[in-house]
Amino acid sequence: MSTPSPTREGVLSTTTFPGLIYSILSRKETGVLTLTGDTIEKSVFIQAGRPVFATSNDRDDRLGQIFFKAGLVSLEGLVHAVERAAQETKRLGTVFVEMGLIQPHDLVEGVRNQVRNIVCSLFVWTRGRYRYRPGPLPSDEVITLKLSPGNTVLEGIRRIESWERIWEAVGGLDVRYQTVPGLEGMSRDLTLSLEEWTLLSYCERPAPLRDLCRSSTLKDFEICRLLWALMTLGMVVRSSTGT
Repeated sequence: MSTPSPTREGVLSTTTFPGLIYSILSRKETGVLTLTGDTIEKSVFIQAGRPVFATSNDRDDRLGQIFFKAGLVSLEGLVHAVERAAQETKRLGTVFVEMGLIQPHDLVEGVRNQVRNIVCSLFVWTRGRYRYRPGPLPSDEVITLKLSPGNTVLEGIRRIESWERIWEAVGGLDVRYQTVPGLEGMSRDLTLSLEEWTLLSYCERPAPLRDLCRSSTLKDFEICRLLWALMTLGMVVRSSTGT
């Protein structure tokens, strides 16, 4: 395992969240990455290069709302569980299980979805401050979920709808893309559709963006967004001219 980097701080206007988090994940570091907006603060807990937990003060990220929106918990059940959790100083998920509103396996999957949603929601942030503090994680926060780094980045970038950001990342119609050596090992735990794997195969030799758009059955918007994700993951590189 590589030596943890020193504490880093900055603003998102000078870097992108996809590049920031993958620079930490790819070095298999352990630490806490915190982003702060005007009123919202979210933290991603990373262990040996894998997101294992996340926290947020955004009310929409609360675990109870995930179960409620999924229809697993009724409104009445949610209200009673929140009151009981506050009175007994217990985690809301634990109270849900104790009240028989959900099963233990539902809780594990719910927490996994909560963490994934918090992490992926940060990919759309373009403003705010970040602070990465390397080092051992607080033992009371770690719920060893070990989400896939590659799929986390892929899902996060898939949530980005801003064409301006995507176009800036891909560069232009004449920019050529090519896969890197060792691709098989890098893509082992990556979940891609057949069309996405086919697009990746087109990049075995340098291929201009315009040709990729003409050849693939994917929508051009999806192609550009996928290429951004693959570049972030270090699976493809781009150049202005062919080789």
